[in-house]
Amino acid sequence: MSDPREGTSDLNPQPLPPEEPRRGVSPLIWILLLLALAALGWWYYNRSMQPGPDLSATTPTVEPAITSQEEVAAQAERERAAANERRRSERTREAARPKVPADRDVTPIARVEPEYPAAAARNQEEGTVLVRVDVDANGVPTNVEVARRSGSRDLDRAAVDAVRQWRFNPAIKDGKKVAAVVEVPVEFKLQQQ
Repeated sequence: MSDPREGTSDLNPQPLPPEEPRRGVSPLIWILLLLALAALGWWYYNRSMQPGPDLSATTPTVEPAITSQEEVAAQAERERAAANERRRSERTREAARPKVPADRDVTPIARVEPEYPAAAARNQEEGTVLVRVDVDANGVPTNVEVARRSGSRDLDRAAVDAVRQWRFNPAIKDGKKVAAVVEVPVEFKLQQQ
């Protein structure tokens, strides 16, 4: 057989590219490996730091027969001390448990007194306006309307305008602040002179 390069002697053969030196492992791989080892070490450390179950309270102990009065008294004292320690730890756990506030209704905390309308004062109009207020979970009135009129349109408007500026303690249900509706009376009475 013949050499396949023999017929191509007139062509200029191209030299092969020089081989690049072999590169090592990418630094990114080393960083990822280091992070994985650090995470594994962290997990193992935290796992070993968690307290195991207290087996002393559940594991029955077999005690030798007590023979002398002193040993009986010492055993009784140890049992009293253990019982006191259990009671103390129960009280500590109860004190650490968060207290859930009792349910409560909406109450006004910042009242703005309404201005007595001049026209109502001239007409000697008096009365009580019952105002229905929708209060959001932050204690801010969102919707204010007249629930029962006083008989004077001016007094009704003045009451609604004043109650819009009030601030409330929001209602609490199951330990959380909630929106609620409350009705508040606003009284208009002329000063007797």
